[in-house]
Amino acid sequence: MKKGAPRHAPLRVLAIGAHPDDVELCCAGTLARCAQRGDSVTIAVACKGDSASFDLPGDKLIEVRSREARNAARVIGADFLEMGLSDWGVDVILSTKKLFADVIRHARPDVILTHFHTEYGSDHNNTFVLVRDAALAATVPWVRTPHAATRRQPAIFMWEPLGGFAFQPEIYVDITKTMRTKQKMLGCHRSQRKWLAKHGGIDFLEFIDVTARFRGYQSGVLYAEAFVPLKNWAQLAARPLLP
Repeated sequence: MKKGAPRHAPLRVLAIGAHPDDVELCCAGTLARCAQRGDSVTIAVACKGDSASFDLPGDKLIEVRSREARNAARVIGADFLEMGLSDWGVDVILSTKKLFADVIRHARPDVILTHFHTEYGSDHNNTFVLVRDAALAATVPWVRTPHAATRRQPAIFMWEPLGGFAFQPEIYVDITKTMRTKQKMLGCHRSQRKWLAKHGGIDFLEFIDVTARFRGYQSGVLYAEAFVPLKNWAQLAARPLLP
C-alpha cells in the first residue's frame, strides 16, 4: 500500500456457483485478491456435481467433487458451503429460494459474485435468478430460514460466462499476481479436467489462460477477470467494491 493511501475496510465476499469448479473457472483470481486484501471470502456451491463423469457413479463422484472443491477453497482460506442440490435440480421454487436466502444470511456478504444471467444450462441460469431473488428475501424477517435476516442487500456482480457469449464487461479485475493461485485452485478439480477434456474437448487450464489474457489485453494488464454489476434498486454500490 502506498504511503498515505486510504486503508481498505475488509468486506465479506460470497461467490455462489452452480457446480463445483464454476467459481474457480470464473472468479478465483478475484477471490484470491479479495483474500489478500483482508476480505472474508466464502464459496458456496448449489449442486453436488453428481453427473459429470464417464467413470464414477453418482455417490462416489459426489465425494470426489466435494473433496476437490474444499481443497480449492482451502488454497485461499475461504469458507466453503454446499447446498446439496442434484445436477439439473436448481429449480426456481420456494424451497430453493429459502435455501439460497439462508446461505446469504449465513455468509452475510457485502458482495456476491455469481453467474451471468444468460449462461448455458438451467443450473447456471437459475442460480443467478435465485441469487437475485434470495438477496432480497434474505432481508425479510418473515421469510423463515435457520439463520436470522440480514439488514441490507449485497451488491451483486455477474462473472463472465464460458465462451463470453453476449457478455460485455463493465468491470475488470487485474489478476496478474493471482493467476497462479487461480490455476492452483482450478487444478484441484482433477475429475472435471478429465471430464471436460473428454466431453467438451477442452483443457480448462488452457481455457482460463486464454480468457484471462484476452481480458487483460482489453484492460491493459497481463491477466484479468471481467464482471457486470447487477443494476437493480438497492443492489448497485455507490463505491468500488472489487479489487
